[in-house]
Amino acid sequence: MYCYLNGKMLPTHEASLGLNDLALLRGYGIFDFFVFEHFHPRFLEDYLDRFFRSAAYLGLQSPVSRADFRTSILQLIAANQQEKGGIRLVLTGGYSDDGFTPGLGNIFILQSAFVVPPAHQFATGVRVMTYQHQRELPLVKSLNYLTGINLLPTLREQEADFVLFHDGTYVRESDRSNFFIINETGQLVTPKEKVLAGITRAKIIELAKALGIPVAEREIPLEELATAREAFLTSSTKGALPVTLLDGQPVGDGQPGPISQQLQTAFLDLVERSLLVK
Repeated sequence: MYCYLNGKMLPTHEASLGLNDLALLRGYGIFDFFVFEHFHPRFLEDYLDRFFRSAAYLGLQSPVSRADFRTSILQLIAANQQEKGGIRLVLTGGYSDDGFTPGLGNIFILQSAFVVPPAHQFATGVRVMTYQHQRELPLVKSLNYLTGINLLPTLREQEADFVLFHDGTYVRESDRSNFFIINETGQLVTPKEKVLAGITRAKIIELAKALGIPVAEREIPLEELATAREAFLTSSTKGALPVTLLDGQPVGDGQPGPISQQLQTAFLDLVERSLLVK
């Protein structure tokens, strides 16, 4: 398997970074992730927009241009000769003599297998537990996933599949997903503030509007979860994944809801159409 590092394509096992990179010393850096099928990335320009927006927010310096980076992504997919998979983009804080001041970043691309949730999770829904936490710098897709990873043993103990963060008053997002509910009036609602601007989140909102589903981007008080008809998570690998159990209590009737399923079907159709026009 090949990877890309600072303008060069090389076998992944030969790639290396110096130990004084701020990504290692301080966790200072950004990443993004998307999937590709039939050798074509899904919504590539949207992901590049977010990647370089995150870089600008943190003041990270890329050693390559966006145009060259885009070309390298496509070249890497071709070189690895796998029809589908995942692509992880990373830009680090760079080498730092004092261990704190950012320098010219190191930029790399890793390819992985195409992994999606098992079919039974779409058929029966997933179990989610709530946890009080606010993502630091939510507009940035940073390397910091400390809380989500640290909660993995708790998720297993609680027999939950995913975590849903809140700030004590309002719902935010999951560790690697955005969150939606269908409220008691049939409106699709998702948090607007203090969450990562998910690409799949944006596509689902567009699709819902096109389907005539009323949409609201606003705060979701914790107590509103109890009256939700449906709930689901969104991400590049999940699409719209139904949530049927929240803190041990059923969401709605405890089954994947019709709007969640409608939006998942519409999202997969959108993906197929986007690949056909390449």
